[in-house]
Amino acid sequence: VAGQRRRRRSVVCRALGEVSSTKCFGGSVQRVEHVSKVLGGCSMSFTVFLPEAALQGQKLPVVYWLSGLTCTDENFTQKGGAFETASELGLILVMPDTSPRGEDVPDEEPKSYDFGVGAGFYLNATTDKYKKHYQMLDYITEELPKLILATFPVMPGKASIMGHSMGGHGALTIALKNPGKYASVSAFAPIANPTQAPWGKKAFPLYLGADEAKWKSYDTVELVKSYEGQPLRLLVDQGTNDEFLMEQLKPEALQAACDKKGMALTLRMQLGYDHSYFFISTFVGDHLRYHASNLTGLLQWCPPPGQLPSASVFSSDNAPAEFAATAGKEIECMAAVAFEAKKPLELVKVTVGPPQAGEVRIKTSAVALCHTDAYTLGGSDPEGLFPCILGHEAAGVVESVGEGVTDYKPGDHVIPCYQAYCGSCKFCERPKINLCTSVRAFTGKGVMKADGKSRYTYQGKPLYHFMGTSSFAEYSVLHAVSLAKIRKDAPLEKVCLLGCGIATGWGAVWNTAKVEKGATAAVFGLGAVGLSVVEGLVKAGASRIIAVDLLPSKLELAKKWGATDVINPKDLPDGQSPASKIIEMTEFGVDYSFECTGNVAVMRAALECSARGWGMSVVVGVAAAGQEISTRPFQLITGRSWKGTAFGGWKSRPQVPMLVDQYMAGELKIDDYITHTLKFDQINKGFELLHKGECLRCVLTF
Repeated sequence: VAGQRRRRRSVVCRALGEVSSTKCFGGSVQRVEHVSKVLGGCSMSFTVFLPEAALQGQKLPVVYWLSGLTCTDENFTQKGGAFETASELGLILVMPDTSPRGEDVPDEEPKSYDFGVGAGFYLNATTDKYKKHYQMLDYITEELPKLILATFPVMPGKASIMGHSMGGHGALTIALKNPGKYASVSAFAPIANPTQAPWGKKAFPLYLGADEAKWKSYDTVELVKSYEGQPLRLLVDQGTNDEFLMEQLKPEALQAACDKKGMALTLRMQLGYDHSYFFISTFVGDHLRYHASNLTGLLQWCPPPGQLPSASVFSSDNAPAEFAATAGKEIECMAAVAFEAKKPLELVKVTVGPPQAGEVRIKTSAVALCHTDAYTLGGSDPEGLFPCILGHEAAGVVESVGEGVTDYKPGDHVIPCYQAYCGSCKFCERPKINLCTSVRAFTGKGVMKADGKSRYTYQGKPLYHFMGTSSFAEYSVLHAVSLAKIRKDAPLEKVCLLGCGIATGWGAVWNTAKVEKGATAAVFGLGAVGLSVVEGLVKAGASRIIAVDLLPSKLELAKKWGATDVINPKDLPDGQSPASKIIEMTEFGVDYSFECTGNVAVMRAALECSARGWGMSVVVGVAAAGQEISTRPFQLITGRSWKGTAFGGWKSRPQVPMLVDQYMAGELKIDDYITHTLKFDQINKGFELLHKGECLRCVLTF
């Protein structure tokens, strides 16, 4: 390994000219220099942080940091406090200089901190005096990335960008001018509206000339107004005690532009923080987790409690004309009703009432069949109420909204979420908890909060709601806090799966267990949820994944998904259990185990095959009514922990849309889980396939 590191460093030295190299958090901080053709032949320096894995040749995602006025590449390197988190997340960081430098690089006289050398504003100058050297936009977006890609172990197409002040302006404008080039963008105290700020009004005429129309192409607010690229999220932190806040930075103008455009902006006004690196170092770790989530698809970031994107984000101005005719009225539609437990669903015409205060009525486009629906229909659910309309893994379009609902409009695309998110209850306010209580007391009773009644009737008699979703109907009424609004280019017949099963599996790994790279794991039960656990483990970097199931076909799928070992309990010698086999294979047991069957005996086995001292077992499957789990207390005394997960720990309204983004970016599987598609009137056939183990997910369309 040491030889590999030396060879890697020697390549860097020959290609660029190494100024310094210092070990840091197991990796290396390398400052290098090169001659830039784009910047008129001047000598440029930049700093790179390479995590240990990169020194060993593993290709990793990269994040570019752009510094502010007067800074060089060394300011953030020495003061930013980013390297420990970057090492943990496996991110390469690149810190370029803020402008061209050298004796022949022009500057204004008298020299000032806010223009010229040290203040290149990340633009391409067009005036005669500055256009030869001040081409910082092309340097950051073209020359430097090519050099980084050719010299360091960077994953192609996996780059994000962030910055501070002038660098925040640079990061935001560069991302907006180059849709799709960066997986994510964030900024600290950016100069958001420079055409209206003294810094911009001074720099832009000198770099770009007197034509103010040209200035707008380097103004974040103006670029947001004209943006036509793929959906983009912005993360911005701004200190409330920043001396430049009102005159120079203008975050309120950015918020207004994003609200009007419908662009997702998370603007966090950080109480008491100023413009310094103390501010940056406080929140830079959170920004890196945001970027890592977008670069890898392993989502481990969430906005602050209650801070959802503006209502205009993903909102519709073109609702189907038919919705205007039905708003405020009862609708008759087809539904699959469970009149009693252990009986097939009946397809009947039901009446769906209009939404009341705090409610939304949606037209369901697609719904998937989940074992939880079968579990309730089979009489195993202690909260099961009949007659009811089941279904909870769906996607649809808002038809109308009730009184007081401002976050949704007719035509919006949504995913129903049985785990609500109000953003203000005791549970929503805790950063790692998703068990919102705002409507739970009502959804558990099969009614709506506004009046304690159902919105469904059949032949004049009420039908109970199910899990607050009741998606086995062409139209459904839900609490507004139980809907996640999503981008319109996402296929509803695919992303409907994110309402429960596979999202639960990913979250069990990333949110509940927080599996680290190199860990070992066992997965019991290989339906869609179990396979999504396997997928989550692969993305988390688990070194060994042992999959357990009774069906050979499921074991083959597990291998396809990334399992390293498979166990069929039927193939084990008499007297040997899967748990003992796993302990035999791993010496002391696995670091993490996941139970995805709902069988309490399997829950015990999953716990007891986890390693003593540190092993964690996560219960994902739902057991039948009246079932209890048990183990010898000694299993827990010796250091194992037993945890459960509901919807994988996802905070539904803020995070489900992000999961949709990751699917659309190709980072997460959905299509592979859909093994059957049927029309809605074939729903009972779909359940037959589910019970036979012949399908992972069956999606029904109307």
